[in-house]
Amino acid sequence: MKFRAVMNNSSPIREFSTIVSTISKLSKECVLRIADDMLYFIVSDENTGPAPPVLWCEIPQSVFFSEYQLVGMDETHQDIYLGLNSGNLARSFVSLKNVKSLKMKLTKKQCPCLTLEIEVPSTTSHQTRQIVHDIPVAVVPWKNWPDFYEPRVPDPDISIELPSLKQLRTTIDRMRTMASEVMVRASAGGQLILQIRADMAKVSTRFKDLNVAHFDGPVDNSDPETDSQGNEDSSEIVQCRVDAKKLALFLNVDHISTNTTLCSIVHKRLVTLCLQTDDNVKLQCFISGIVY
Repeated sequence: MKFRAVMNNSSPIREFSTIVSTISKLSKECVLRIADDMLYFIVSDENTGPAPPVLWCEIPQSVFFSEYQLVGMDETHQDIYLGLNSGNLARSFVSLKNVKSLKMKLTKKQCPCLTLEIEVPSTTSHQTRQIVHDIPVAVVPWKNWPDFYEPRVPDPDISIELPSLKQLRTTIDRMRTMASEVMVRASAGGQLILQIRADMAKVSTRFKDLNVAHFDGPVDNSDPETDSQGNEDSSEIVQCRVDAKKLALFLNVDHISTNTTLCSIVHKRLVTLCLQTDDNVKLQCFISGIVY
């Protein structure tokens, strides 16, 4: 197996660094899948063992790298899957200020490593200096690759564009102090409602006039927990109860330069949050619904 990739432009290096830093805040461990056309960062639920990924980030290599060479295990298994500590990788990027180039390659030291060679200008002369980081990795055997394939999820009942992620994060952080679960509701009329039930009160925050990318209604809302939102037809409201902590974790991605962020809901079963940038980086978070 061989892997070597080079970035020579400061803009994609900074963007890549921001993505890695964000991944490290979401999970301590991740799997880096290296393919011909993409790099993937994959995170599974730390509490459930082998399970479908809960976080899926794909980065087009042609946008970020000026050189990209990959030789897989064999002709049948052409990708490389590496388990690594996302915090170690993120800390390696701390030195990426005024960087001239970044080289990533797979090396064999005392153990397999993802080696970063960072070229930065010298502060005392016109020469450059090189910083090298060796990040230990575990090569994932091909028989375990299916554990890290992109999840197959049902078609959503609604997809709605989210408001400012920073504003959403502030709202969810406040709600988390009162309840551990949050009901996410979205309507065909472009409303997003976040609701919690505490011991003494029910608290709701509503965002209006949002773009609805997809709606596949009507939806059966014949349960006592559902109430009509103002003049909204309840058959046009899709909802799902989720863990507030998991929702808050995703909202840490607000540091990534965003083009659009969509919230897709499978009624009472699943919330999928998808961020996409102008550089076609896509980050998806899958949050299973809580059903009583």
